[in-house]
Amino acid sequence: MDFLEFVGIKGYEGKAYLALLELGEATAPQIASRAKIPQPRVYDVLYSLIKKGLIEVKANRPKLYRTLPPKMVFSHYIKSYVEKIMQASSSLIEELSEFYKSAYHEKEPIIWLSYSTEMGIERAKSLIYSMEIDGFMSVDLRIFDAVSTSIIKKFSRNNEVLLAITVIEDPYKAKNIDTIMSIDNIEIRFLPTGIIKLLETDLKNTIIFGDNYTIMSGEWEITLIVNKIYYFGYWRLGTRIKNIPIKEGKRIKTCHHWLAVDIIQDILKEGFNVYVLVKGNSIKDRKPIKLEGYVKSIKKVKAMESEQYSLRQKTGLNIVLAGWELL
Repeated sequence: MDFLEFVGIKGYEGKAYLALLELGEATAPQIASRAKIPQPRVYDVLYSLIKKGLIEVKANRPKLYRTLPPKMVFSHYIKSYVEKIMQASSSLIEELSEFYKSAYHEKEPIIWLSYSTEMGIERAKSLIYSMEIDGFMSVDLRIFDAVSTSIIKKFSRNNEVLLAITVIEDPYKAKNIDTIMSIDNIEIRFLPTGIIKLLETDLKNTIIFGDNYTIMSGEWEITLIVNKIYYFGYWRLGTRIKNIPIKEGKRIKTCHHWLAVDIIQDILKEGFNVYVLVKGNSIKDRKPIKLEGYVKSIKKVKAMESEQYSLRQKTGLNIVLAGWELL
């Protein structure tokens, strides 16, 4: 009976259907008596079951009713029922989305908190689909497996967007790891001691996964903090198990300086020339800057040295990216 209610055969309909299964063939009064349905209601109930294709009627006097073979009718009925639900769901989502757009036309709050990790995972899938430049994530196997299909769909058809992944459990146990390992613009590292689970995309959106909650934010300060945590606590310490392949003529775009530095170092080690176009802001006055040229080497600089950036850049391509200097 619970299953019948689950697929929309509720109340008197379910009682009449089960009674008719027991009776084999029966008249409406016999069905009403067995199912304990008021006689005035039983004809409407039987008509509804006929329309749903679950029973059939024989035009005797009085009419006889019987069920169709369940194996035959329920596969069709359930498929039709699910299709109706999906159509209703699409219409509902479309209508609610219009309300959502009109109600939230102003800037969204800085931080969103949800007590559903599953909804956080769904939001993560959406962010992965909408990535425009690059992003990074540190995840356990549960989250990795949950978003892996989204990663495959996104990166299999887009060879420009980059993704840096640190897995904090054995990545070779992930269900889609072989497919993801075959995708060019993904780098994977392994850090078994990691505990913080997060996703950041395009220096704009951040999701932090707790045990029973998720935090989502587009706040710039939080994005910077998450970048520091990820690079120094996860990326730099992780063991690389897959890199982004170096190919002659390959064009790479990134908005994360530490990822740019790693890729440039790999390219230089392979003996290729690296031509860069850097857009950003001066440290001293925040004025926009655009520089381009070939990189000869990379060196680590002290924090105070970066204060001289606006002077050095006049002598040629000499770019400081948050502690790294491209010469």
